[in-house]
Amino acid sequence: MASAAFLRPGIVCAIMSSIATLQAWEQGLERLLADYKYRVGYGNLRAQRSQWDRDGEVINFALVYELPGGSTSQVNIEYHSGEDCFRFLAPETTEEQCSREPEAVLSMVRDTIARIPARRMQRLREDINRWFGQGKSSHDMFLEINKLLQTDFKGGSLTHQELKAGVNYILELGKQNRAD
Repeated sequence: MASAAFLRPGIVCAIMSSIATLQAWEQGLERLLADYKYRVGYGNLRAQRSQWDRDGEVINFALVYELPGGSTSQVNIEYHSGEDCFRFLAPETTEEQCSREPEAVLSMVRDTIARIPARRMQRLREDINRWFGQGKSSHDMFLEINKLLQTDFKGGSLTHQELKAGVNYILELGKQNRAD
């Protein structure tokens, strides 16, 4: 009897709609990531898909990237087929959100990707401030920043623009310190 109930047209339409929604969203995600994947300036951004069953099928999309020095950041988006809903933590509030609008979720991903270079620069400045606070000389800080540039850990490395901005920030801190 359960299989007969499963084949009711309304249920079949809902399943087909859910599959189509997910497929369209995945295609949109791939198009969105295409220009940013594996680029140092975006922390070697990549996506990983996994799935499991938990009150219906759940598909998880993990967007992973690194900050200078190698710390990893991750954004998870879960698609719950039973609810036909995408779940994720809102970047601004870190509260769980549920959206049935694939384009709204792609917009959140687009905004997250756009913030990666600024987050990377913020992390670099924090590292430089920490080195400065530890009493490291400009020379020692230049050595530290050079290590970041040469690391084998792609996403933890620096772009030439980040290197230039980091060197300028070290010089700026040195000038401020001499002025004080």
